[in-house]
Formats: sequence, C-alpha cells, structure tokens
Amino acid sequence: MLLRDIFIKAGIEFTFDGENRNPDIVDISYDSRKIKTGSLYVSIPGTKIHGDSFINDSIRNGAVAVISENDHPDLSVPCIQVKNVRCILGKLGSALWNVDVNAITMIGITGTNGKTTTAHLFQKLLEQKFPPERVWMFGTIDFHIGKKIIPATHTTPEALEIFKCIGEEKTVPLGLVMETSSHSLALDRIGGLIYDVTVWTNLTQDHLDFHKTMESYYQAKKRLFIEYLKGSGTSVINIDDPWGKKLVSELPENANCLTYGSEKSADVKIVSWNCDWDGCKVEIQFKENKTVFTSSLRGFFNIYNMTSAIAGGYAIGLNASIIQKAFDSVTTVVGRMDRVMIDAPFTVIVDYAHTPDALVNILSTARPLTTGNLVCVFGCGGDRDRTKRPIMGGVVAQYADEAIVTSDNPRSERPVAIIDEISAGIPLDFPHVSIPDRESAIRHALTKARPGDCIIIAGKGHETYQEVNGIRHHFNDKEIVETIFSQMAKK
Repeated sequence: MLLRDIFIKAGIEFTFDGENRNPDIVDISYDSRKIKTGSLYVSIPGTKIHGDSFINDSIRNGAVAVISENDHPDLSVPCIQVKNVRCILGKLGSALWNVDVNAITMIGITGTNGKTTTAHLFQKLLEQKFPPERVWMFGTIDFHIGKKIIPATHTTPEALEIFKCIGEEKTVPLGLVMETSSHSLALDRIGGLIYDVTVWTNLTQDHLDFHKTMESYYQAKKRLFIEYLKGSGTSVINIDDPWGKKLVSELPENANCLTYGSEKSADVKIVSWNCDWDGCKVEIQFKENKTVFTSSLRGFFNIYNMTSAIAGGYAIGLNASIIQKAFDSVTTVVGRMDRVMIDAPFTVIVDYAHTPDALVNILSTARPLTTGNLVCVFGCGGDRDRTKRPIMGGVVAQYADEAIVTSDNPRSERPVAIIDEISAGIPLDFPHVSIPDRESAIRHALTKARPGDCIIIAGKGHETYQEVNGIRHHFNDKEIVETIFSQMAKK
C-alpha cells in the first residue's frame, strides 16, 4: 500500500511532497533488526535509547520511509515528522493490514491484581459466542492466537504487533481479550485499539519505580476508560476498590458503566460467597434476579474476578447459564492459587502474588483453610519498586505463621540487599529465616512441613526463569517442589 494511502486510511493528516516521496509499503516495524525491503521504519523514543539511533541501520536493511518525532531532511528516503509516534503507530498498522477494530468484540482489562485470571475468564466467555479459534487472548502468561499458544513477551504487546499478527494470520479474530498494563497505557502502546468492554479490577501499590505516585499510576489506568472505549462500549468497574469508586465519579455523564462489588449501590452485586480448596461459589444480584455461580478457581479474590466476568458477560449480551458454562471450562490458571499436586499431608500453593495486596489476598484466603502452620516463601524483584519490600515483609508477618525470605528475580541487585530491605518490615520476634537461594528456601519449607501445614510460594507463579545479572536461568517453582518432594519420598 502506498504510504500516502496508509495515512489517509488511518485518518492521519499529512502533506506528501511528490510521488518519489510516496513509496509502496509492505511492512511496518519499530525494530531496525526486523526491517525488510519495503518497510516503513517508525522511530520510537525509548526510555534508554532513542529509535533515531537506528534510522541508518533501518535504511540499510531496506526501509523505504521513516517516521520520527524529529526532522531528518538529509535521509535518502522520505522522513515524516510527527508529534507523537506512539499515538499513530497502531493506526498505521490497522490501515496497512486492513483491520477494522469495530468488527471485533474487544475486552480490555486493567488493575494491579487479577488481570490474568480475569482475562482467561473473558476468553471463555467469548468462546461461548464465537468459535474458539476466532477468540484471541493476550496476557501475562501467554498469547492465544487462533489455535496457537505462544509464551508472552510483554503483558500488553504493541497494538502494531497485534494488527501485524492479524495480517499474517489472514484471519480476523471475532473476539479479542487483552490485559492492559499501566505501562502500555502510559506509553501509548495500545493506540489504535478500542474496546467494547473495559474492566477495572483494583489498584494497589506496584510499579512506583515507573509511575512514582499512586495518583500517576491511577491516571495511567484511567485512560483505558476515557480514551479507548467504543461509543457503544461498557466500563465494568469494581466499586469496592476505592480507586474504582473514584474512577466511576470521574467518568463522563453519558458513560455506559456497570459497577460490581458487595456495596449496595453496585449494579452487579455480590450477595454472598463461599470458598474452599475445591473452588468458589458466589450469589449475584443483577437487576431483579439473583443467581449462584460456581468455579473451581480457589481464593476469595477470585470472587471479584468472577464477578467482573459476570458483569462483562451481561454487557455483551450473555445470560447466566452461558456465563456459568464459561466458568465450568476454566479449571485453573497457571501460577494463580495453583496447588501443586503431590501426595503429602500438607498443602503447597504456587502463586504470582508479588505486591502487598496480592500477598494479603493469598494468605488471608489460605488462613482459614489451614489447620496447621501457614508458611510463606517469598522475595521481591530487583530493579523494581523498593518501597514495597518492607511492606510485603510486614504483610507476611501479619497473615502467616512463618516467613522464608528468598530471591525473586534479583536482576542486577544483590539478593542479600533485597532480602535485608524486606526483613526490615518483619518484627524481630516473628519466626523467619533468610535463604537467598530460592531452591534451598523451598527445600527448607518442604522438609520442615508438618501435617495440616500450608506452604505458599509467592512471587513467580507461572514464570519459568530466575533472572540474575541479565541472564535468565530456568527455574519453575512447581517443578522444584515436585523434584524435592520426590527426593524426600525416596529417603
């Protein structure tokens, strides 16, 4: 497609100078290493290195045009200067690959905790409306593209990559579910996407290394509901969450919104609930009807995940029986309240909880279900929000009987230094031990476990690596537990 035609189709105004400044475009990329002959190179101002540094590389690799926020008049190919590259990147992709987002039922989910499980629930909801292979899902664990499942590279891919994927698959999905991270919203990575349903799960402390303040964190997530909702779309918002209630009050007067929660004013109201190791049950009131929904997902926090999906299901026209059918098809979500199936008189749970609030949720869920001691093996990621480290230590001391503080992707930091900052929040008289090697920490927990105990191994969940000094080493909490327990059983 000619460059001028791409801009016209994308609705982006620009004056092109002569036919020689209007090349035929076969691909769009912001990575100079992936440029092929006939590509449009889009220079993105990165957080560490500016894309302009790779313009000449992109031209050598075959780029026939460049888009940048800066003027480059001396290039051998046309360079188009724009004010905000990221805002137009997705629109250019949808134009080149001929994707009409209005023809796709799109769900966008944001929040600190619960995005991944909620995304899986919405995927199954959409599969009640459309053939499963025509429902795509992009989340923290993996990407579901048609019949293919590939490991996720980011929680939220660039909108351009989604449009390119649709073009390469030559099949437009009928339904698409996405986790939308605060980073992707703050950095305009989803420009060009618009949603039929936007979901707010909650907002608790995380990512303050990037956002600096909770208000800035909130404002980034708020954009999903203000800028990326279709005219006929519905916002689904948890009003038991204080930030969710604030969001509702700040929506435009004509906004279509379904609130959910246990508050009396909630549109989709949690009347009662019950959870055990076998799953969850929740009674919901919507309008004049009360309905009981069940799921094999464990943990009271999944009551909220289920309720957001129920509200979203109603928003896209599904009835209660269809929603229940979707719930029946989700047995577990990898790394989310994920029980390790070993033949032991104690329970071992692997969970992705890596924020103070997530630890509160997982530990307070396990507490009433545990007849013995509740033990938590956990750490904090390196090169990330340091302020939450002592808070997480305090949470474990409040809700568990014992803490085993260890490593969790230390990255460029010294594991012992991270552990010291976590331990600063743990009272000296609380039973705890520091074991920097994560495998040794898990072994310590298993060998000390007694009948009725519950061991929560938190922080990594679905992850299959441990990142140390820029190198990812294979590490899977569930595999480690199974291996160690097998060795213990042979003794």
